[in-house]
Amino acid sequence: MVQSSSCCKIPSSNREFWVNKIRRNQERDQENYRVLQENGWQVIIIWECQLKASVIEHTMREVELLLNENMLSLYRHKPIPYDTDGDTPLPKAAEDGSGM
Repeated sequence: MVQSSSCCKIPSSNREFWVNKIRRNQERDQENYRVLQENGWQVIIIWECQLKASVIEHTMREVELLLNENMLSLYRHKPIPYDTDGDTPLPKAAEDGSGM
């Protein structure tokens, strides 16, 4: 998750209202992220301040890294389950010429 909380500034007027509103928004967002992740989505958060010219290259590299990690996780080696009781012969390499 690409995230930076340093971008948020709480207005000085009606501060209690804004603090409560931001807290409720954060709780709602966390619930939405949880639901999305449970349904197989990867959530990437990018704040407006992370799109400024001075930091956008860094932000995009973080996004690229997260996407690459996600893609690689889909194709990680998964061991082939073999019958370990000895009743089923192991598969043979195609090159051995045995026909099996």
